[in-house]
Amino acid sequence: MATQRALSELTREELHDLIWSLPATKLAADFGVSDVAVAKRCRKLNVPRPARGYWAKIEAGHKPKKPPLPASPADAFAEQVLQPIASSIALPAETEILHPVAVQFLAAIKSSALSHDKQRVHLKEPEFPEADISKAQAPRAAGVLQTLFTLVESRGIPFRKNQGKYDGGYFRKGNDRLHFKIEEELIDKPASPGRRRNHYSNWQQQENKVAGGRLTFSVNPENYGKQQEKRWSESEKMPLEAIVAAMAKEICRHFMELQKRHAAEVIEREKQRVEAEIRWKKHQEEEAIRIEQEKKRKHAAALEAVARNREEDLLKAAEWWRLHRGIDDFIADCERRWRAAQSGELSPEQQAWLAWAREVATGVSPLATGYPDPAKDGVFDPATVPFGGPYPEQRKFPQPPTMPAIPAPVVVKQGYGEPSHQPASNPYPFWLKYQRR
Repeated sequence: MATQRALSELTREELHDLIWSLPATKLAADFGVSDVAVAKRCRKLNVPRPARGYWAKIEAGHKPKKPPLPASPADAFAEQVLQPIASSIALPAETEILHPVAVQFLAAIKSSALSHDKQRVHLKEPEFPEADISKAQAPRAAGVLQTLFTLVESRGIPFRKNQGKYDGGYFRKGNDRLHFKIEEELIDKPASPGRRRNHYSNWQQQENKVAGGRLTFSVNPENYGKQQEKRWSESEKMPLEAIVAAMAKEICRHFMELQKRHAAEVIEREKQRVEAEIRWKKHQEEEAIRIEQEKKRKHAAALEAVARNREEDLLKAAEWWRLHRGIDDFIADCERRWRAAQSGELSPEQQAWLAWAREVATGVSPLATGYPDPAKDGVFDPATVPFGGPYPEQRKFPQPPTMPAIPAPVVVKQGYGEPSHQPASNPYPFWLKYQRR
């Protein structure tokens, strides 16, 4: 099966039909790739392949069952993501935390030293979400991670370790990331009786702050920007059970929207590729037509140049013949005068001059060059000249000294079309156009 398309350009449906209609080796040969490349493409698009012995059964006359095409990875992901999520989800007890990231997160918070505010632990490790929480709230935050990770990862969105050293982990699907952060706000410390608050510096003001006990969660596709950030703060109206459900829905919605956008971009890129290929083919056709027209124009110009040069050769030969006849008459008159003055006798010097002058006159005559030759110097049939040459021979006589220059044909360009061989009108006199007032 000869094809002009690449293996990567086939849709899942087309690849599924081909892989079950031809052996992989034959299909690979048709596309100019290896059977390993065909197998990799099938795995990437989730297209099932015939098992070993399938084609032997076909040759033996059996008709093994062809499995249907399963859902694509994007469709399977959409099916997982669209699973309903309750509006409130119960959190596990501290003894029920089993997710490895949640367990390690809880241990890291408990074993870390407090940050400069002396109230919270600042955790920014590649394995965990970024966090600023007190040790007292670590079990509750770990319970949120346990529930959230269970909900989201079961829908095909895993939490991954950050490849850098200085940022926290993130949810990832393909090349898309969603950073996750946990915070606990500081609130004013209740004032002791008879004690004045210190307002002199930020460092001293922190002594008046304590951990508020309520958690705030945020997700952000940008690591540092705030424009696309979404936040959920714990309150009486928004408990952690509702926050977990809302975060899970938002994470699934975010990656589902990205999948739709990527699918639309793939379709748009394919559309642009097809349009670009059509434009390129059209350009190639137009360029081929232009080149062919240019060859025809040059061919016609070459034939016209041959005809024009033969006409010019005739005019130049006639002028050279006139010079030859004039030189002959002048030499004969000189000889006649000398003989009349010297009783019919010529001196050796005069004889030598006459011989030299007649030799010069003979060289001026076009007849000495074999002109004219009707087969080479006359009219010719352009239809007998092959397209692109070779073209008829041309003598190209030199310009006689007594002959004015032959004017070249005047070419007047008209817009962007073919030139017109019409004489140009005399320009408007500059001195008359710009007269002094």
